[in-house]
Amino acid sequence: YGWLDRNPANQVKAQHVTVQRNRLTLAQWQAIHTHAIEHMPPWVSRMMTLALVSGQRRSDIGKMRFCDVWDEHLHVEQAKTGARLALPLTLRLDSIGVTLGEAIEACRGYAIGDDFLIRKHNGKPPGLPSLSARFEEAREASIPVCKLGSPVSLHECRSLSERLYRDQGVNTMVLLGHS
Repeated sequence: YGWLDRNPANQVKAQHVTVQRNRLTLAQWQAIHTHAIEHMPPWVSRMMTLALVSGQRRSDIGKMRFCDVWDEHLHVEQAKTGARLALPLTLRLDSIGVTLGEAIEACRGYAIGDDFLIRKHNGKPPGLPSLSARFEEAREASIPVCKLGSPVSLHECRSLSERLYRDQGVNTMVLLGHS
């Protein structure tokens, strides 16, 4: 009716955010993973595989336990959102040829203890900053430094996972716990 000369919703509409960090490619992930296998403690490569195959955040990977696996699913309660997920162990990331069940099975026997999936040689879980620091250490040793934007972080495994599963036809909103 001409009562308004502007849209009042513009004040509350979410602004478009330009991504500042660089995106991790599969080739970069593979180079970092290979370095982790050859030069780092065994939990680092397993953490990277679990991060890529599960698509979960660092905080969720750090608290995953073997007792979270039942009924052929990995049960995750996401720390950030509280969303509860049941990821099937048969979930397969074709680009690396690994199922979630295989990634979890690789976490058995490499260190003492059978509580946490990702653990140090003494059976205790590494701290969350340690997960990121080890990823960054492997990244620095295996891929060239990018001049633009911030270097890829461990969180980029989640983004790469989403892109690879989307290309594969998997509903990534459910996988990542997005509403």
